[in-house]
Amino acid sequence: MRVLLAVLICGVTPAWAAAQTAPPTLPRNDIIVSSGWAGAEHATPGQQRWHGNLLVGLSGGRYWTDHLKTEVEASWNSPQKQQVHETIERQGGYTYALSDYRAHDTRVGVAQLYQFGRNEWVHPYVGIGADIVRRATSLERLPQFRTVFVQNRNVPVDIPGASERKTMVFAQAVLKTGLKMYVGERTFFNTELKFGVRRDVDHVVWKIGMGVDF
Repeated sequence: MRVLLAVLICGVTPAWAAAQTAPPTLPRNDIIVSSGWAGAEHATPGQQRWHGNLLVGLSGGRYWTDHLKTEVEASWNSPQKQQVHETIERQGGYTYALSDYRAHDTRVGVAQLYQFGRNEWVHPYVGIGADIVRRATSLERLPQFRTVFVQNRNVPVDIPGASERKTMVFAQAVLKTGLKMYVGERTFFNTELKFGVRRDVDHVVWKIGMGVDF
Protein backbone atom coordinates (compact mmCIF):
# COMPACT_ATOMS: atom_id res chain seq x y z
CA MET A 1 0.00 0.00 0.00
CA ARG A 2 2.85 2.38 0.89
CA VAL A 3 4.61 1.55 -2.37
CA LEU A 4 1.41 2.28 -4.38
CA LEU A 5 0.92 5.59 -2.57
CA ALA A 6 4.53 6.58 -3.29
CA VAL A 7 4.11 5.75 -6.96
CA LEU A 8 0.94 7.87 -7.16
CA ILE A 9 2.65 10.82 -5.49
CA CYS A 10 5.62 10.60 -7.82
CA GLY A 11 3.34 10.48 -10.83
CA VAL A 12 1.02 13.32 -9.82
CA THR A 13 3.63 15.77 -8.50
CA PRO A 14 5.45 16.42 -11.82
CA ALA A 15 2.13 16.95 -13.63
CA TRP A 16 0.95 19.36 -10.95
CA ALA A 17 4.25 21.26 -11.08
CA ALA A 18 4.08 21.48 -14.86
CA ALA A 19 0.57 22.88 -14.65
CA GLN A 20 1.78 25.54 -12.23
CA THR A 21 4.81 26.58 -14.26
CA ALA A 22 3.15 26.44 -17.70
CA PRO A 23 -0.31 28.09 -17.44
CA PRO A 24 -2.67 27.79 -20.41
CA THR A 25 -2.25 30.34 -23.17
CA LEU A 26 -5.12 32.83 -23.30
CA PRO A 27 -6.51 34.37 -26.52
CA ARG A 28 -4.69 37.53 -27.56
CA ASN A 29 -7.44 39.35 -29.50
CA ASP A 30 -11.12 40.11 -29.16
CA ILE A 31 -13.86 41.90 -31.05
CA ILE A 32 -17.06 43.41 -29.61
CA VAL A 33 -20.29 44.64 -31.20
CA SER A 34 -22.26 46.89 -28.83
CA SER A 35 -25.19 49.25 -28.49
CA GLY A 36 -26.34 51.60 -25.79
CA TRP A 37 -27.13 55.17 -24.78
CA ALA A 38 -24.91 58.24 -25.27
CA GLY A 39 -25.33 61.71 -23.81
CA ALA A 40 -23.32 64.70 -25.04
CA GLU A 41 -23.20 68.44 -24.37
CA HIS A 42 -24.00 70.58 -27.43
CA ALA A 43 -23.67 74.33 -27.94
CA THR A 44 -27.09 75.28 -29.30
CA PRO A 45 -27.88 78.98 -29.99
CA GLY A 46 -27.58 80.90 -26.73
CA GLN A 47 -27.10 77.89 -24.46
CA GLN A 48 -25.31 74.63 -23.66
CA ARG A 49 -27.56 71.58 -23.59
CA TRP A 50 -27.19 67.85 -23.03
CA HIS A 51 -28.71 65.59 -25.66
CA GLY A 52 -29.20 61.83 -25.42
CA ASN A 53 -29.45 59.34 -28.25
CA LEU A 54 -28.78 55.74 -29.25
CA LEU A 55 -25.31 54.44 -30.00
CA VAL A 56 -23.89 51.46 -31.89
CA GLY A 57 -20.21 50.57 -31.81
CA LEU A 58 -17.55 48.14 -32.93
CA SER A 59 -14.26 47.59 -31.10
CA GLY A 60 -11.24 45.35 -31.42
CA GLY A 61 -8.60 44.66 -28.81
CA ARG A 62 -5.10 43.23 -28.57
CA TYR A 63 -3.80 41.74 -25.29
CA TRP A 64 -0.10 42.37 -24.72
CA THR A 65 -0.20 40.52 -21.39
CA ASP A 66 -2.98 38.76 -19.50
CA HIS A 67 -3.95 42.15 -18.04
CA LEU A 68 -2.91 44.90 -20.48
CA LYS A 69 -5.02 45.46 -23.57
CA THR A 70 -5.01 48.10 -26.32
CA GLU A 71 -8.46 48.73 -27.80
CA VAL A 72 -9.55 50.58 -30.94
CA GLU A 73 -13.23 51.57 -31.16
CA ALA A 74 -15.56 53.22 -33.66
CA SER A 75 -19.08 54.36 -32.74
CA TRP A 76 -22.02 56.05 -34.38
CA ASN A 77 -24.75 58.05 -32.63
CA SER A 78 -28.27 58.38 -33.96
CA PRO A 79 -29.03 61.99 -35.03
CA GLN A 80 -30.24 64.32 -32.29
CA LYS A 81 -33.11 66.63 -33.21
CA GLN A 82 -34.50 69.50 -31.15
CA GLN A 83 -36.40 72.75 -31.59
CA VAL A 84 -34.49 75.77 -30.23
CA HIS A 85 -35.25 79.46 -29.67
CA GLU A 86 -32.95 81.99 -31.34
CA THR A 87 -32.84 85.57 -30.06
CA ILE A 88 -32.97 88.03 -32.99
CA GLU A 89 -32.69 91.83 -33.12
CA ARG A 90 -35.14 93.67 -35.40
CA GLN A 91 -35.95 97.40 -35.63
CA GLY A 92 -34.24 98.25 -32.36
CA GLY A 93 -35.94 95.50 -30.35
CA TYR A 94 -35.50 91.81 -29.68
CA THR A 95 -37.69 88.87 -30.55
CA TYR A 96 -37.20 85.15 -31.04
CA ALA A 97 -37.39 82.63 -33.85
CA LEU A 98 -37.93 78.89 -33.76
CA SER A 99 -35.30 76.75 -35.48
CA ASP A 100 -34.71 73.02 -35.85
CA TYR A 101 -31.32 71.88 -34.52
CA ARG A 102 -29.81 68.56 -35.66
CA ALA A 103 -26.51 66.98 -34.56
CA HIS A 104 -24.77 63.74 -35.42
CA ASP A 105 -21.56 62.40 -33.83
CA THR A 106 -19.15 59.81 -35.20
CA ARG A 107 -16.24 58.72 -32.99
CA VAL A 108 -13.01 56.80 -33.43
CA GLY A 109 -10.85 56.18 -30.38
CA VAL A 110 -8.03 54.22 -28.81
CA ALA A 111 -7.65 53.25 -25.15
CA GLN A 112 -5.28 51.33 -22.93
CA LEU A 113 -7.10 48.99 -20.54
CA TYR A 114 -6.07 47.10 -17.43
CA GLN A 115 -8.09 43.93 -16.88
CA PHE A 116 -8.28 42.40 -13.41
CA GLY A 117 -8.19 38.65 -12.85
CA ARG A 118 -6.93 35.91 -15.13
CA ASN A 119 -8.92 33.17 -16.83
CA GLU A 120 -12.01 33.96 -14.75
CA TRP A 121 -15.67 34.09 -15.76
CA VAL A 122 -15.93 37.80 -14.91
CA HIS A 123 -13.15 40.34 -15.56
CA PRO A 124 -13.54 43.96 -14.32
CA TYR A 125 -11.41 46.51 -16.15
CA VAL A 126 -10.52 50.20 -16.22
CA GLY A 127 -9.04 52.25 -19.04
CA ILE A 128 -7.89 55.63 -20.31
CA GLY A 129 -7.54 56.93 -23.85
CA ALA A 130 -8.74 59.47 -26.40
CA ASP A 131 -11.52 59.87 -28.98
CA ILE A 132 -11.51 61.81 -32.22
CA VAL A 133 -15.04 63.19 -32.67
CA ARG A 134 -16.62 64.35 -35.92
CA ARG A 135 -19.74 66.38 -35.12
CA ALA A 136 -22.02 67.49 -37.97
CA THR A 137 -24.70 70.04 -37.01
CA SER A 138 -27.40 71.92 -38.87
CA LEU A 139 -29.76 74.76 -37.97
CA GLU A 140 -32.84 75.21 -40.15
CA ARG A 141 -35.23 78.17 -39.75
CA LEU A 142 -38.42 78.61 -41.75
CA PRO A 143 -39.75 82.11 -42.57
CA GLN A 144 -41.73 83.38 -39.56
CA PHE A 145 -43.85 86.33 -38.44
CA ARG A 146 -43.14 87.95 -35.04
CA THR A 147 -43.71 91.22 -33.19
CA VAL A 148 -41.12 93.49 -31.52
CA PHE A 149 -41.98 95.83 -28.65
CA VAL A 150 -40.46 99.20 -29.60
CA GLN A 151 -41.37 102.65 -28.23
CA ASN A 152 -44.31 101.33 -26.23
CA ARG A 153 -45.92 99.52 -29.15
CA ASN A 154 -45.75 96.17 -30.88
CA VAL A 155 -44.18 96.33 -34.31
CA PRO A 156 -44.77 93.40 -36.71
CA VAL A 157 -41.62 91.98 -38.31
CA ASP A 158 -40.89 89.20 -40.75
CA ILE A 159 -38.11 86.74 -39.89
CA PRO A 160 -36.58 85.30 -43.07
CA GLY A 161 -35.68 81.65 -43.38
CA ALA A 162 -32.07 80.56 -42.87
CA SER A 163 -29.97 77.43 -43.09
CA GLU A 164 -26.61 76.79 -41.41
CA ARG A 165 -24.44 73.67 -41.47
CA LYS A 166 -21.19 73.05 -39.59
CA THR A 167 -18.75 70.20 -39.15
CA MET A 168 -16.34 70.12 -36.22
CA VAL A 169 -13.53 67.68 -35.51
CA PHE A 170 -12.02 67.62 -32.03
CA ALA A 171 -10.18 65.35 -29.61
CA GLN A 172 -11.53 64.24 -26.26
CA ALA A 173 -9.90 62.34 -23.38
CA VAL A 174 -11.88 59.29 -22.21
CA LEU A 175 -12.10 57.31 -18.99
CA LYS A 176 -13.88 53.97 -18.94
CA THR A 177 -14.71 51.03 -16.71
CA GLY A 178 -16.64 47.84 -17.32
CA LEU A 179 -17.05 44.09 -17.03
CA LYS A 180 -16.19 41.29 -19.43
CA MET A 181 -18.48 38.33 -18.59
CA TYR A 182 -17.92 34.96 -20.27
CA VAL A 183 -20.83 32.74 -21.34
CA GLY A 184 -18.60 30.23 -23.11
CA GLU A 185 -14.92 29.44 -23.60
CA ARG A 186 -14.47 32.27 -26.15
CA THR A 187 -17.82 34.11 -26.09
CA PHE A 188 -18.64 36.91 -23.67
CA PHE A 189 -20.93 39.80 -22.82
CA ASN A 190 -19.47 43.23 -22.18
CA THR A 191 -20.94 46.20 -20.32
CA GLU A 192 -19.16 49.54 -20.10
CA LEU A 193 -19.48 53.06 -18.73
CA LYS A 194 -17.38 55.72 -20.49
CA PHE A 195 -16.81 59.43 -19.77
CA GLY A 196 -15.51 61.93 -22.33
CA VAL A 197 -13.62 64.93 -20.95
CA ARG A 198 -12.53 68.24 -22.50
CA ARG A 199 -12.90 71.24 -20.17
CA ASP A 200 -15.21 69.07 -18.07
CA VAL A 201 -17.27 65.91 -18.53
CA ASP A 202 -19.31 66.51 -21.69
CA HIS A 203 -19.90 62.97 -22.94
CA VAL A 204 -21.27 59.87 -21.15
CA VAL A 205 -21.85 56.43 -22.67
CA TRP A 206 -23.40 53.30 -21.22
CA LYS A 207 -23.40 50.29 -23.51
CA ILE A 208 -23.70 46.51 -23.58
CA GLY A 209 -22.24 44.24 -26.21
CA MET A 210 -21.44 40.74 -27.37
CA GLY A 211 -17.90 39.65 -28.18
CA VAL A 212 -15.60 36.78 -29.04
CA ASP A 213 -11.96 36.01 -28.31
CA PHE A 214 -9.64 34.71 -31.02
